[in-house]
Amino acid sequence: MSSFIKYKSLSKISILFLVSISIFLILFLKENVNFENFKKTENKDFVYKKIFNNYDNFFEIKKITLEGRSKSNLNSIKGLVTTNLNKTKNIINFDTVGIKASLEDLNWIDLVSIRKIYPNHLAIRIEEHKEFAIFNKKNENFLISDKGKIIHEINNPDAYELVQLEGEFSLENIDKAKNFLVENNEISNHISKITILPDNRFNVVVDNILFKLPNKNIKEALLKINKFKDIKNLEMVDLRFFEKKIFIKTNSEQIALKGKK
Repeated sequence: MSSFIKYKSLSKISILFLVSISIFLILFLKENVNFENFKKTENKDFVYKKIFNNYDNFFEIKKITLEGRSKSNLNSIKGLVTTNLNKTKNIINFDTVGIKASLEDLNWIDLVSIRKIYPNHLAIRIEEHKEFAIFNKKNENFLISDKGKIIHEINNPDAYELVQLEGEFSLENIDKAKNFLVENNEISNHISKITILPDNRFNVVVDNILFKLPNKNIKEALLKINKFKDIKNLEMVDLRFFEKKIFIKTNSEQIALKGKK
């Protein structure tokens, strides 16, 4: 069904293109050609040259529209479009595939679609990335999208109301981090940092306290968090073995052992 719809769309575009060409030729011949003198060689050369000149003028890109831009750099977009226009202004020969790829390499831009609206209109639509988190790597901070793409480096992560991600496996496990926040939405607003470890285990910082979570029964382990809210100077709670014992650490470096309740 989808291939049939695509075929119909292509057919409509082809018909529109042929109609445009036909109208152009009819108008041109009516205004510029003296058919009585057309048989002369010099007149033929003049007509051919005139046709090609008018062909380029008729299909010269005169209008470019841009939709969907919000945070991406407008000057960078204009620069790429201008560079391609300097190669050719003819809409038929304009390289939409190349400029689409170049635009999608820019910060913030996720997807680009470009339509040629004959005879001279280029319509560009972009979809920007949705910011999701701050990725911490070797004392550098990067704004990342909900697809795990690095958008750009940032200097002050605290200026963003976004969760921070750590761990070399964070980007490839971005969906796990997203699902974790969705599934635990009752505390997600209190989570300031998630660290994804090599064994896919999570450490989370909730209200400035580090909680080490287990590989399994995460939901049950998270229910224990509220029990530690009122402990003064608390820095860390180790819930990896919460079914048997829980380790806690305060800023006085004392470690306490709790039995299961």
